[in-house]
Amino acid sequence: MAYTDLLNEAIDDLAASLTAVSGIRCVTDPTRLVPNCVFVQAPSFTTYAGNGNIVTMDFPIKVVGSGPAGLPVLRDILSITAKVLGSPVIVLSGQPGSLDIGGASYPCYDLTVKVQAQTA
Repeated sequence: MAYTDLLNEAIDDLAASLTAVSGIRCVTDPTRLVPNCVFVQAPSFTTYAGNGNIVTMDFPIKVVGSGPAGLPVLRDILSITAKVLGSPVIVLSGQPGSLDIGGASYPCYDLTVKVQAQTA
């Protein structure tokens, strides 16, 4: 099924913008997560104007490294994070964190990215 609403298109546009940056593997489905990637999670949003035609969305993004959390893994995560910072997306903040999937904990950097979407 094709999702063509402004919220789903914003996710697709963000993933495409990140994928276009050399060396960034962008994942939107946690079942397809492979370490040393950027994982886009569900956004929060604020509406502007009538009928939700304009929204700003804050996407939590995790730059996921391979474990265990040591200096070489941190350097890989920071390298990917620097590529995200150099991309066309607007990064509001970042801090170290972790991601638990399938009983394993992966070191990551938690970023918040802001996107605006609107209907035609």
